[in-house]
This record gives sequence, structure tokens and C-alpha cells, in this order.
Amino acid sequence: MSSSFYNIMPPSSMPIPQPKQADSDKTMPVPGRRCAACLLEKGDTVWVIPGNRCPQCGTSVN
Repeated sequence: MSSSFYNIMPPSSMPIPQPKQADSDKTMPVPGRRCAACLLEKGDTVWVIPGNRCPQCGTSVN
């Protein structure tokens, strides 16, 4: 085999990809509400779709 087959670009000449913006930097609305009863009583954050009951304690969330 010829040595030209194994010619590889040296690492210094390879392009360096730039990091993208982290997802944590962006804020998005959450399609639900926190259950106030679970938050106050246990300190837990439980998300509930408005109009349904909390799956942990059964409190109605509007």
C-alpha cells in the first residue's frame, strides 16, 4: 500500500465545532399547574393538567 492512502489532516487544521446554546438557557411554558397541596404539605412539585386531580393527593387543580 502507498503511504498517500493514510494521509490524514493534522488535528490543528481540522475545524472545531462550536457548541450550541444549552437548552437550560431557554425558558418554555409548562402545560400544567403545580399542586399547591403537595407543595405545601410535602414540599413536592407535582404537575397537574388544569381541570384534573393531582395523582399524588387527589386535590382538584383548576
